[in-house]
Amino acid sequence: PLIRNGRTLLPVRVLVEQLGGTVSWDAKARTATVKLGDRAVVLTVGQNTASVNGRSMPIDASNPKVVPEIINGRTFLPLRFVGENLGLDLAWDAASQTISFTYWP
Repeated sequence: PLIRNGRTLLPVRVLVEQLGGTVSWDAKARTATVKLGDRAVVLTVGQNTASVNGRSMPIDASNPKVVPEIINGRTFLPLRFVGENLGLDLAWDAASQTISFTYWP
């Protein structure tokens, strides 16, 4: 994970797959589709909006600089946006700079 523009970005494939979800990548469109249960989040590299279950919404309404990025060949997605829209509860501990989450399918 890394912090950009005050937000944590993470290559989410391993996390999502461990929870039973899927991540697909469309290289031509530079779009990641993340699915978990009956929820789907579609994000495009460099765009500050995403689709959640077919509905367009801002990734971070208070910070439009928060966008998916490709870094060293890996796609990093905004963890809070993806996690919360997939049904995860996230908690940030600023002192240790750690994120914990819970998920109940």
